[in-house]
Amino acid sequence: MLSILDGYSTSSVIFICYFIAFFIAFTGFYFNNFELFEPLFLIPLVILSWYARRAKPLLFAAFVVSITLFINAMLTDSFAFSLESIFYIFIRLITYTLAAVLIITFRSAHNAEFVMASTDNLTGLSNSRSFYLDLANEILRSIRYKHVFSLSYIDVDNFKSINDSIGHLKGDELLISVARCLTSSLRKTDIIARLGGDEFAIIFPETSQAEVKSAFAKASEELEDKMRKKGWNVSFSVGIVTFETLPMDIKEAMKIADELMYTVKNNRKNDIAYKVWTGKV
Repeated sequence: MLSILDGYSTSSVIFICYFIAFFIAFTGFYFNNFELFEPLFLIPLVILSWYARRAKPLLFAAFVVSITLFINAMLTDSFAFSLESIFYIFIRLITYTLAAVLIITFRSAHNAEFVMASTDNLTGLSNSRSFYLDLANEILRSIRYKHVFSLSYIDVDNFKSINDSIGHLKGDELLISVARCLTSSLRKTDIIARLGGDEFAIIFPETSQAEVKSAFAKASEELEDKMRKKGWNVSFSVGIVTFETLPMDIKEAMKIADELMYTVKNNRKNDIAYKVWTGKV
């Protein structure tokens, strides 16, 4: 249910939540039965606690208590700050605050778990699980809006020799450097992942062959420069496919990119192969 608001900005969500709160208060006042509608304040509180920063839900909890006091004062002839009213304020403030804190804590745990499940532990890039989901979404978007996209498959040549000669820690350092080069040199819209071992993949949304050549040129230069400075005797076999005819599914898309990469790998390595996929083998 909360996913309905995923596309809205935080300020829009805050506005919606306060609007709902005012509507609940007005309805309770209109029907002269505020106690019946008061539990509904938990709905905007839960929404705000999920989407906003910690301070916003806590301020909203205080606001709900204040508006509750105001409506009760309007509905009664007199409202004095007796021991009963202080207890009333205290109980509601604690209830709403605890509800907000519980939702915020659950949201933080959920987000942390999601990041762990979708991120490669070594490089911080997307992992294969997350990448395949992004690729499936990109294929669906491309079908819906009738645009092309490009997909790259990258393999590090001679990576095993690095692990064997100077150790796995240096091998890990190399993979981290590759990830950083790709992240810093490619566009913010490009989706980069480590699929496992020394294999990486990139989605270039809404990108033609001419555009992907331009986009990847800087990354290729940075990778070559970084490996040379570090003294790592590796190169890169790269296959980049532009899908003018869209693949049936992620398996077909990855198979086409993987096979193109291996035409480089099995030939002379250290090269980039480009291909426009039109649906014909």
